[in-house]
Amino acid sequence: MNIPTSPNGSPNHGTRRSGVSRRTFLKFSGLAGVALIAGRFFRRHTLGAVMSPPDSPEGEGVITEKWVATSCLNCATRCATKVRVVNGRAVKVEGNPLSQVSEGENCARAHIGLQVLYDGERIAGPLKRTNPVKGRGIDPGWVRISWEQALEDVSGRLKALREAGRPHQLLILHGLNSVSDEDLLHRLAESYGTPNLISGEGLGNEADKAGEWLADGHYSQSAYDLGRTNYILSFGASILESYKPLARGLRMWGKIRRERPDRAKIVVIDPRLSVTALRADQWLPINPGTDAALAMAIANVIISEGLYDAGFVARWTVGFEEYRQLALNSYQPEWVAGITGIAAGTIRQIATEFALTRPAIAWRGRGATSWPGGAYASYAIFCLNALVGSIDIPGGVTYQEDARLRVMPAILEDDVTRQGKGQPRLDLRKTVLFPAAEVVTNQVADSILEGKPYPVEIALGFNTDFNMSAPGSHRWDETLAKLPYYVHAAPFASEMAVYADILLPVSTFMESWAYDYSPPGSGFAEVRIKQPAVTPLHDTKSVADMVFELARRLGGAVGQSFADIGDSAEGFIRYRTGPLAPWENLLDEGVWVGPDYEYFKYDSIFHTPSKKFEFRSGNLDAVLRQTGQTIEPLSCLPHYEPSRFLGDDKNYPLILSSYQPLMDVENGSQNYPWAQEMLLVVHGVAWNNLAEMNSHTAAALNIKDGDMVWVESPFGKFKVSARVFEGIHPGLVSIARGQGHYAYGKWAKRIGVNPQEITGVDYDRLSGQAAFFNTRVKVYRA
Repeated sequence: MNIPTSPNGSPNHGTRRSGVSRRTFLKFSGLAGVALIAGRFFRRHTLGAVMSPPDSPEGEGVITEKWVATSCLNCATRCATKVRVVNGRAVKVEGNPLSQVSEGENCARAHIGLQVLYDGERIAGPLKRTNPVKGRGIDPGWVRISWEQALEDVSGRLKALREAGRPHQLLILHGLNSVSDEDLLHRLAESYGTPNLISGEGLGNEADKAGEWLADGHYSQSAYDLGRTNYILSFGASILESYKPLARGLRMWGKIRRERPDRAKIVVIDPRLSVTALRADQWLPINPGTDAALAMAIANVIISEGLYDAGFVARWTVGFEEYRQLALNSYQPEWVAGITGIAAGTIRQIATEFALTRPAIAWRGRGATSWPGGAYASYAIFCLNALVGSIDIPGGVTYQEDARLRVMPAILEDDVTRQGKGQPRLDLRKTVLFPAAEVVTNQVADSILEGKPYPVEIALGFNTDFNMSAPGSHRWDETLAKLPYYVHAAPFASEMAVYADILLPVSTFMESWAYDYSPPGSGFAEVRIKQPAVTPLHDTKSVADMVFELARRLGGAVGQSFADIGDSAEGFIRYRTGPLAPWENLLDEGVWVGPDYEYFKYDSIFHTPSKKFEFRSGNLDAVLRQTGQTIEPLSCLPHYEPSRFLGDDKNYPLILSSYQPLMDVENGSQNYPWAQEMLLVVHGVAWNNLAEMNSHTAAALNIKDGDMVWVESPFGKFKVSARVFEGIHPGLVSIARGQGHYAYGKWAKRIGVNPQEITGVDYDRLSGQAAFFNTRVKVYRA
């Protein structure tokens, strides 16, 4: 691609051992230790290649130095940070001690922000495609254009589509952005008149959220009062690798394990020995996809032994009798042991401990919920919290409190806006929860490829890379190639950018104005400011400034909807945060912290028909009746559904599982040497990913550690190095995500494999979320 870049050296792309041994990593696996490990790499040889300014004078003393309060954007936690700036260059990132999310600490991802900023292959200015043919390995023929040309081209097409009365044929995709940018994109979609605003968060979180909605009416990721809990049952939740809010999970883990006299006990239920499992008290390698059965068996023991919180259940729940009968009659531990591979005695042990070691948390993660029956698994696990009274109490499940930002005025609607909003969404064609579901990202590709319910004429993508992160990633290649006009906005030319007609360079988070507030999972209210730590290095714009400029050019109802909320990114941030604190104080401190969290809000927290916690879901019952769907005896109760798999077990005897390591940066790029150096710390391997297999499975296949093997599914195959060890279920092959990039970055391109390339496409039938873990594979020596 003809993209202006800065010259750099080339890394060694082969598999090699990291500078951090497994023993060293485990020694420093608390959050502060990870930050220390990251600091080591700031002094490695990659520092000179990636960070050295070509125009820095050698040997000069410090002229200016300052610390700028801002926040990170390398994962959805968006932690508060402070950036040290010397002579106009960012040189160090630290946590902001005023933030309650991470209490002044950061995970290793925050330090990668320096390499995000100084990535020598960032897009230096707007680009236009000259080659009409689109596909992998095809040069788009980029030519440099001005911002005026780019914005006029985009806004002209948007205006024509709206004037034609087809605003719903605009699709807006967004990945990892600041919360303020997301707020503006929502406003742009609403005022333009398209119902099709699709977030990358919908790829892996909807079944998790649907499970809670079934029980308490909150369609959101649960928050946990981790620092005060005494017992954690973690069902497939990678608390120390990827679960949001990551930095808070890391910090609170240290508190409950090392800083209290009453050390919390943690049991991890996961087919793979994750970093979280390594640091837990007990690891249970469950048969993949059977978490719901285990949760119901735990309920069986708690109920049969009379260990549940009878007071809470009697006063604040409904449907308990049906739930009790189901658990007692259908989920005896001896029967469930045959399903899950967890011994009946072990099921009784953890159930009894969970009920008696209060406050306790049953924590569900993607490993348990990203299956065709994921919403019911989420529901079954979440109900365990109510069973022991761990709802809105210290050390239990909490409910996200929001900051009181200035409320924006209602958008101005015209006939076109109303017409577009009345059209069906592209992402809700295959979900039972049609009226309730939020975003079902992967189904958009189905709709576009099938041209149903209508074709997409224009798509705008903001910091997205779905053809790396979505199951069946080749399908997104086909989807993007089919779009008549696609505009991609990001700091770098990722895999989705290859298919763009216009490429708009986005300023990085250290060059931009924005706000973020506490991600779901924190509970308490907090707002964090992003402000430029340095002057933008290239001819770039922030997402917010692009949206304001497009709204101004579109005019009419769209332009007027943006007229009174500020005319730029900085103006919008000042407008929204005005009620919180004086502007100068906010810039100086970088964080606004709300009042202390209030517990026991039982008269207001349940958004269900009964206004109570529901062991039998009234919300789902209402949806099924409203949409004329059949209500089966188990439809509205938590239960286990045997997983369906893609591929037969005779030809494909193993199950493919992917996971997100800590140093898989979530912005769509892996072009960062520090992240590559630390990618697979458990195995001490850098610059690659591996096919992780159980030693007994490998022996049966005559595969040894380090052998090159083929991993083949019904949907494709690739060659990768085998890692043979004991820390994985014998029926599983696990591959870390983050590698396999093919379009961008000398530090990322053609390194490792992307497991989504050979993962099939399937969905949870309630939420419509993509299933990630039900594809079968076979493995054989290359």
